[in-house]
Amino acid sequence: MAGPLYKLKNDPEETPLFIKSRSVVKQSIERKKYGGVRMCQRCLRTKPDRCHHCSQCNKCILKMDHHCPWVANCIGFGNYKYFINMLLYASLSCILVVFTSDRVIAAVLSKEDVDYRTAYFIVTAYVLACVFGFIITGFLCFHLWLIKNQYTTIEFCEKRTSDS
Repeated sequence: MAGPLYKLKNDPEETPLFIKSRSVVKQSIERKKYGGVRMCQRCLRTKPDRCHHCSQCNKCILKMDHHCPWVANCIGFGNYKYFINMLLYASLSCILVVFTSDRVIAAVLSKEDVDYRTAYFIVTAYVLACVFGFIITGFLCFHLWLIKNQYTTIEFCEKRTSDS
């Protein structure tokens, strides 16, 4: 079978098999130092600017940021907006839980007649929400910084290793 019968809306953009117009080639294809067109060694397709091959998906992805195991897909040109929205809403949800549950935590810790299993569950959930919220908020801030500086995670890592 050649592939799925339908394309999901939040799939990353895959590179086209061929490019018809020579003017499009001049505008969208990054060239090597000697003037040749970049080709993917695995797909045998032309590689536009900011295109990378994903070894898990086995295809070239336009503006690939990373392969995310949590969504079982590559985060790239076609679904980066949805990834940022997911980070934003997860961060806001954790922050909301942390700031609105302090009264419950205070009530559980101050009363002596509360069942220890209930108190353990509530305190553990609060600590996990704090830790997860801190991590996700930091990850969201990092991706917002990447957007501001027009990088992908792959380009950031390549730039960081080339500078040192």
